[in-house]
Amino acid sequence: MIRELLRKEKIMDKAIIEQKANETLQLTQLNEDVESVDIIDIAKKLGFVVGNAGLEDDVDGFIIVEKGKDELLGQNTDRIIGVNATKELNWKRFIIAHEIGHFRLHYNENENSGIYAHREHKKGKNEQENEADFFAACILMPRERFVRKAKELMEKGLTKDEMIILLADIQKAKQEKNSFRELADG
Repeated sequence: MIRELLRKEKIMDKAIIEQKANETLQLTQLNEDVESVDIIDIAKKLGFVVGNAGLEDDVDGFIIVEKGKDELLGQNTDRIIGVNATKELNWKRFIIAHEIGHFRLHYNENENSGIYAHREHKKGKNEQENEADFFAACILMPRERFVRKAKELMEKGLTKDEMIILLADIQKAKQEKNSFRELADG
């Protein structure tokens, strides 16, 4: 019965989401020599124009894809990601990764001519929003890199809180998202 409900809701398994994030990193040729993922470069390689947008405080960002369009919001593209201009850099990185998650997880080029989604800054989001959040954590902090760096820091005798702060700084991510990734990695 639960399996049928999951199929009806189309809830994705976290392993599938992480696999999609890893496929995206491979597709866009992640540079292994740098510690933080260049999420804007990934967005551009996927054909997106990324920019700041004047949005309400409770809206973090949005994605628009209108297949075959010559122009969106004054830009020569059919794919655009906008982030709230008032957010700080690491949060913007997460928002961009989140929107890429919607594209890679929820958009089917053969079935859909377009997609519009926006990320609101609130608790109690739906499953697609949670899936895009998990995708963002996976793509910004690839498991292998994250675990390797966490082990290095652990060997130095750092506390869990100290490790989270340093990992967030190294990977240019929000601390709470690092905590999430740490829990996801066990």
